[in-house]
Amino acid sequence: MVQKQISIYGELETEAPFNSDQLVMEVGNSHIALMVKYSGKKYVGTFELFQFDSALMEWYDIFQQVRTESIILDRSYNDSRIFFNLNEAVVIPANAFNTSAAEAYLTAIHGDSTQHIVKYDNVNVAEGLVNIYRVKRQMNDMVNSNLMMVTPRHIYSKVLENTLNSNEVSNGVFLKLQFYYNLILVVLIKDGKLFLVQSYTYQTADDVLYYLLNIAEQFQLSTTETKVEISGIIDVKSHEFDYIEKLFKKISFSDLKADNLFQNFTGEYPPHYFTPFLNLTV
Repeated sequence: MVQKQISIYGELETEAPFNSDQLVMEVGNSHIALMVKYSGKKYVGTFELFQFDSALMEWYDIFQQVRTESIILDRSYNDSRIFFNLNEAVVIPANAFNTSAAEAYLTAIHGDSTQHIVKYDNVNVAEGLVNIYRVKRQMNDMVNSNLMMVTPRHIYSKVLENTLNSNEVSNGVFLKLQFYYNLILVVLIKDGKLFLVQSYTYQTADDVLYYLLNIAEQFQLSTTETKVEISGIIDVKSHEFDYIEKLFKKISFSDLKADNLFQNFTGEYPPHYFTPFLNLTV
């Protein structure tokens, strides 16, 4: 079953069959986020977040239910930016990449698969990286058959560009934690160099603590000196956040990478809920 968890509507004109606004969609195994970036303006004023379990539903049914419940998808868009939030991905140095070996990298890390197609993104950072990833055929077909003028990327690619191109991570140890429904995306950077980008599924707060303890031990992180940046669907009163506070001492919430986003935001939800999604639009 697909459930609409959050909806914020601004200047959306459902009467217009085509428009020059930009549709931004994030697709994961447990959520779809939809945003409209208005033409000629700097802000996103329309947002929908849907939750589901793709292990229990076919992608055809998921997309049909989202289209039925979405006001954003009542209109068409000539510019659709799609970000896949999927964990079967491998980030490698650009000088080690060639298209013929892309599938071999994925097979070595994630095993063989005949149900996926292979895609890759160039990550626009100084050190030169390529993100190779898999998308289920049915998911890919549903995206391309339901939307117009699709430009696909993986969420890792955008997150790494936003993070590695920031002066904030040039020195010291930086740990980025982005929370989604039963999913946490982790990025670890030491002195401006990428050491880890990976997603972990979890069911309980204890799962989150286990992953973070393993990362701290594996990379010999100082829990008092490591800068930890948090964003996404996490309640500050939750057990997950309580564990993070007890484990690390330098904690902050992620700032948005653009101004004037959600001008009509009423504060019903904490701003950090939206940061991972809105940063895809800049």
